[in-house]
Amino acid sequence: MISESINFMILGMITVFSFLLIMIVVLKVQAFIVAKINANFDTDNKENKNNNNNSLGQRKIAVIAAAIKKFKQNN
Repeated sequence: MISESINFMILGMITVFSFLLIMIVVLKVQAFIVAKINANFDTDNKENKNNNNNSLGQRKIAVIAAAIKKFKQNN
């Protein structure tokens, strides 16, 4: 009875360990693939980001100002 429990415990631990090991390997491979894809997009979008930073900052300021104005109107 106790030996069966120990066998089930060991089998369960091996199963969980195997699953976690496989998950780690899959996530590492996925990270490698995503990094390769992301490197291609970064080189293409560097010029666009420099041009959009100023307009994006101005849009954020405009949105924050509008939110503050709306808040003051409601209160």
